[in-house]
This record gives sequence, C-alpha cells and structure tokens, in this order.
Amino acid sequence: MNTLVVDRIGCWTLCLIIALSAGPSVDASPKDRIGEKLEDVTLTDMDGKSIQLSKFFEGDLLVIAYSGRGCPIAQRYAPRLQKLSDAFASKGVSFIGINANPQDSLSEIADEARQLSIKFPMLQDGKQALTRQLDAKTSTVVFVVDKHQVIRYRGMIDDQYALGSSRSAPKYKYLDRAIKAVLKGKTPHVERTVAPGCLITRAQTQLDAGLVSYSSHIARIVQDNCQTCHRPKQIAPFPLETYEDVSGWSAMIHSVVEGGRMPPWNADHEFDGAFVNQRSMPKKDKELLLAWIDQGMPRGDPAQDPPEKKWSKKWRIGKPDKIYSMQETFAVPKEGVVEYQYFSVKTKFKKDKWIVGMEARPGSAEVVHHILAFVQEEGSRPNTQAIGLDDGFLCATVPGDIPSIYAKGYAKRLPAGSTLWFQMHYTTNGKVKRDKSSLGLIFTDKPVEREVFTRGIYNLKFKIPPGEPNHEVRAEYTLDADTEVLSLYPHMHLRGKDFTYIAHLPDGSEQKLLSVSRYDYNWQESYVLKKPALLPKGTRLECIAHYDNSAMNFANPDPKAEVVFGEQTWDEMMIGYMDYVIPDAPPINSAQASARMD
Repeated sequence: MNTLVVDRIGCWTLCLIIALSAGPSVDASPKDRIGEKLEDVTLTDMDGKSIQLSKFFEGDLLVIAYSGRGCPIAQRYAPRLQKLSDAFASKGVSFIGINANPQDSLSEIADEARQLSIKFPMLQDGKQALTRQLDAKTSTVVFVVDKHQVIRYRGMIDDQYALGSSRSAPKYKYLDRAIKAVLKGKTPHVERTVAPGCLITRAQTQLDAGLVSYSSHIARIVQDNCQTCHRPKQIAPFPLETYEDVSGWSAMIHSVVEGGRMPPWNADHEFDGAFVNQRSMPKKDKELLLAWIDQGMPRGDPAQDPPEKKWSKKWRIGKPDKIYSMQETFAVPKEGVVEYQYFSVKTKFKKDKWIVGMEARPGSAEVVHHILAFVQEEGSRPNTQAIGLDDGFLCATVPGDIPSIYAKGYAKRLPAGSTLWFQMHYTTNGKVKRDKSSLGLIFTDKPVEREVFTRGIYNLKFKIPPGEPNHEVRAEYTLDADTEVLSLYPHMHLRGKDFTYIAHLPDGSEQKLLSVSRYDYNWQESYVLKKPALLPKGTRLECIAHYDNSAMNFANPDPKAEVVFGEQTWDEMMIGYMDYVIPDAPPINSAQASARMD
C-alpha cells in the first residue's frame, strides 16, 4: 500500500535560534576586572587606521559595547545601544562598538553598522588585545568605564533578549542604571551579569594541517550538515561557506555541537529512528569537527578544498503550477514585538484542485518566524481566532520544517473558490525589513487514492494560574474511522514546556506516538512517521502538555498573569496537529481530480 512521504527538506543548522543559556544570571567570575584600571590598547577604525583606546576617554564615562556581525541578539540590541548613546551624549558619556570576530572584515563590520543605524564609532579588535584583557566572551557584553579608566560594570544591556528567547520589554535595565549610578559617583547596584550573546572565538596561531584539517575533512562536513541553512538569505543568521566563516564561529559551533543542541531535533531519544525527517550528525563527523576546533582549526591546502556546493535558487518542490503571494508588502520594524499579521488571497478556481506538493516561501527569511497557510472555503466567514483547529492548516513554514511533497496517490484538496489566508509571525532583528511571502502549489491530474487531512486536537478552555511552573493541560479526540496517522505537529507558545501524544486503543492498550520533553517555540516542526500509525476506529487520541508560567521561565511575558487560549505569543495555545488519511475511504477517481494548471 502506498503511504505518504513528506520531504521535509531539513537542515540541521548551527544557528543561534537555539538558546545557549536560559537567561540572565550573575557573573561570579573572579576575572571580571571590576574595580581595576583598563590598560590602553591599539584598535582599528573603519578606515583601517590604528587608534588608541585612550583617545575615547574624553568625557566622564565610556561604554564599550561588543558586537558581532550576524549574531541575531547583537542585531536586536543595536537600536537599544544607539538610543542609550543618544540619551546620554549630553551628560559626557561616550559609546564605542567593538568587533573582535576573526571572520569579520572592516567592510562587513561597517556595512552592518550602517544597516543597523549605528552612529557611534565602531572599532575592530583584530588582535583581540582588548578582548583578552577584558575577558569578553559574547557579542553583546558591555563595559562601563569611568573617567579614571576604572571598570565599574560588565554584563548585559538589559534582560529583554536572550538567545532563543525574548520578552516584550526589559524588566531590568542594567546598563542604563549602571551609567546613571557611575555618573553620580556611586557603585552600580548590580556590577556584573552574564551577557547571553554569541560566543567570541579567540584568535589562534594557525597550526600545520595534521590528520584533520578544514580542506581534508571539515569543509565537507559543513557542506553536508550546515549550509542548507547557513548561506545568504536563508533562515540561519550567518553563512558558513568559507574557512574564515567556520573558524570564526568555531567557539559557538563547539558549544552547540558538544552540548547536543545541534542538530536541532526535539523528539525524545526513545523515538530515534521513528521519523523520516530526523536530523542527526554522524558520530564520526561530530568527533572530527570537535577535534579540529580543539586542535586549533588547521587550514590545510586550499587547493584541496572540495568544490563549492551548488544550491538551487528555485522552489524546492520544483516549478509550482500556481504561486500565491501576499497582495501587499509588510514593513517589519527594527525592534519590538509584532503581533500576528493576516493576509488573504482568493484562488478563483471553479473546480477543486488536488495538491501533491506545496511550499511556503518567506520574502525576507531573516525576520519570518513562521508562515501558516489556511483555507477558507467559499461562503464561510473568516475567524482568525478559530482558524486551523478542526480543519488544521494547508501548509506551514517554521524553522526546521519546510516543503511538503506527497507520494503517488496522496493529495490535499483545495476547494473551488476558496480563499487562502497567510498567518505571518515576524521577529525583529535590528534592521527594517520588508516581506512579501508566497505559497507555491503543485497539482496532480492523476487519480487520488487517499485524501490527506490535517486537524488539531485542542483545548480552548484552559487557564494557567500566575506563577505556576508546571501546569498541565489535556485535550483528546476520538477517531470515528480506522485512521492512518502520518505526521504529528505539537504547537504551544512561550510558556510551553513539553508535549506528548498518546493513543488509547479500544482494547485498553496504549501507544505513545510522540513525546517532546524540551519543547522549543523557536524551533517547531512536523514529526513525519517512517511507518504511519494505523489506529482503529474508537481510538482516543490524547495530547498532554505542560506550561511554565513562573518567573524562572525567561521567555514568560508576564508571570503574574493568568493565561488563556489566544493567538498572540503572550497568550497560549494547546494544539496537537496531525496529518492523516482514512484508508478505507473510497478512492477519488480521475474525474474528481482536477487537471494540472496550464
């Protein structure tokens, strides 16, 4: 029997969407230099000229702000730094930006500063003399230095952003408070915090190529495992296309690979091998990559580099028969929280169409967190509050979960005269971006043996108490026919902790279909079963979710609020989507299946 094969063109990506740390914390390091005088060092300005750090100690206070090209959290904080610079300029406070990333050139640093509207001086610490003296570790760490060149504060700007998480507004404005305290001659109430940015790779003396080098081993590993996402205009925040790119990001790569955060795959280990789209890095490749970084990242012979990988700029599903695009371009602001946006487009087909391939493509991938495409049938009334519950969604693009291609004989129905709705979730990144996303569809003129359905198993009536760290919510749905479950897609928002699907069979037995013990709102995906789960009529499908509404959840918008179902990220959802077919349903004959578009 034919089964559905969904080609989730996956990438395991060394991207910084996955959190490196849970949030802010106090830095207890004895090497933080608080209270010590800063020694002078030589830096490089954007014209390539050498300049002394001491030149910038002309006022009452100097803020040294680290940055890194391509780091998403550094980009989001750039407008905040410029606002603080403007606000304190009249009070004798100067700001300078420092880039110590070995892979970033002067022209690249200057170009990103222009895109982020940074007006204070940007400097390169190419030899990392300042970085080593300060023991600066991340691309968002800031230092407040008084007029005597004594370090008075080090750490985060505020607590709004962390890697993989954010709040609608900061709770503690550490840098602002530290500046005000030092200007008054006082000690900041908090002198040190940990800045949760991207790790800064320490420059190292190049070693001769040994058994492991970039040319002989690492370039291929990166091509095979990283570049699907880590190339220009893709979902990852920076490219990994050259030796300079990979060695420059090596500290971050080592951390996320060794810690198991990459490749990003959130299903529990008991389901290893159960899903066709599981991302994994071969053990040998992982060991080689970590060993190469530990050995100083030998370059090898550039002439022995493998050929550059060619990436198609076309649709991943092939040439679509029909492309639907948002009718208007949406301007995504530099910073802040953007509510879900909805855009509609009419299909105008007079007969049903049968979809065998579909892909939602972001217009500006850097700021599109997800696209959900829904179908509104002709004559029905749109309700964005209830859209996609019983009738699921047509197509989704979220980090890690992109195009769908159905096997022979399987298809989704696009009703005649229907309207497509794009639900757009945007994430700001410090730059003004414009998005006009699209949906590409491939139709079939062949008989359709199985119609693919999507539905949600959901709970709309839950209430999560304020401060509750482990609130449980359940939902269930009983099958009214024998059913083949093809894929599972759990969905919650920022308070979501874990999600489990359990099938309670009519004979009293249970079958666990999926458990995600570490739910990540920033990396959602469908889990596509290698072998569809055939469940008999009367099976009760139960979804069990837990939520953390406590202050310990960094991403929690408001631990003091009672939380109910709602579409915005500061609300919550509890939906266990599934793709399925009814195997005993009569096949759809060719007369019913609409012809391919001309």
